[in-house]
Amino acid sequence: MFVLIAGSGRLGVGLARAMSSRQDDVVIVDSGLKQERLGEGFDGLIVDGDPMDMEVLERSGARNAALFIAATADDNVNICCAQAAKVLFGVKEVLARIADPEREAFYRELGMNTVCPTITGINQVLELILNDRFGVLSASIDPAFLCVHPPETWLGLPFSRVKSPMKMKIVGVLKEGRLAKIAGKEIVRRNDTVIIARAKEKGGRLWIV
Repeated sequence: MFVLIAGSGRLGVGLARAMSSRQDDVVIVDSGLKQERLGEGFDGLIVDGDPMDMEVLERSGARNAALFIAATADDNVNICCAQAAKVLFGVKEVLARIADPEREAFYRELGMNTVCPTITGINQVLELILNDRFGVLSASIDPAFLCVHPPETWLGLPFSRVKSPMKMKIVGVLKEGRLAKIAGKEIVRRNDTVIIARAKEKGGRLWIV
């Protein structure tokens, strides 16, 4: 698979190395990028140029890419590059790193494939807290949390009337990044992140979706 990666930070370089080791055809593009950043094991191509420059993306082979990953440290650059790859160059699979949770949710609702390291970090912290607090009970209970963006059918309903899937239980809500208790007739709002209890999946990982 031909993969084009924009950005040479830790994420971009790490992805380039990993995908190259899987025998994918990898091109990574960024300003001032040198071979030393990728190491001797990287056998892909390096393009020194601004990924916001459409001529640079064209020269990097964007029209032939099967997957485009926008992985710079700037949300605006990633959004613009991802949209250009999708609309101008016709790349079928496009993925953008967006650190701002609200913007990530907005563009995901528009149909863009996104990754939000901030939300992933929240999820990992919740997992660590949970393991520390309930570790002694894990042999018999093995609880876990899952954080979800509320679907349209939940919006405007009191939490007491929400029917969570598969007999899961709503145990809390994140409002503007802060953990809040569900009190009285609290209404589900679009920007909420709902915390529900569920069993751990294989490997013990928890995901925010």
